[in-house]
Amino acid sequence: MISARLRYIALSLAAVAFFTGGLAWALNGVRIGAVMCLWLTCLCLLARTRVRHTAGRYQAEQARELEALFPGVWVEPWADWCCESGWLTRGDLHHPATCTRAQQR
Repeated sequence: MISARLRYIALSLAAVAFFTGGLAWALNGVRIGAVMCLWLTCLCLLARTRVRHTAGRYQAEQARELEALFPGVWVEPWADWCCESGWLTRGDLHHPATCTRAQQR
């Protein structure tokens, strides 16, 4: 499965490419090409927003699950080297190979 960060970057790059293409078509006087490219730009931006909101909901869900399992432990969302920013993982919170770091509150 493609990570949320890679999907977000790919959609951002596609939006820039479609926008550039739309401007090029508009400058050459081809209205249908410009409209289609700008419409695809909007779709890419909407999809990018959906990816971001889905990742946020997933992170909140994981945080609630970990809070229920470990009520006295604060879990940082990522370990700054192995996981995506904003994502929690499951597993032993005190093992250095996992992607979460736990600290006592």
